[in-house]
Amino acid sequence: MAPVHMKGFVLQKLLQDGPLWDYDVVDAVEQRFGVSGPYWTGTVRLTLIDLYSAGLLNELDVTVDPTKSDGQEKVLFRYEVNAFGRERMKHSGLLEMIE
Repeated sequence: MAPVHMKGFVLQKLLQDGPLWDYDVVDAVEQRFGVSGPYWTGTVRLTLIDLYSAGLLNELDVTVDPTKSDGQEKVLFRYEVNAFGRERMKHSGLLEMIE
């Protein structure tokens, strides 16, 4: 993938490999950008919420699994890029970067 900002990377990752759970997206961002820790986990989860709220993602599933959230009972979400998200990616040039 070409260099891209985190929000663009999240969209590209979900389009290429999705649907994905939020913790899988967090892992991918941490590996790609060389970051880690609670701050980045929260930042990625907030980015996913932002993209979902903007209508670019569909929420496919919801669960609580302490083994996937550092032993805490947190709500986990599974997302995919929807048609509107693909269209916005096309308009912003993000789609061309992965084709």
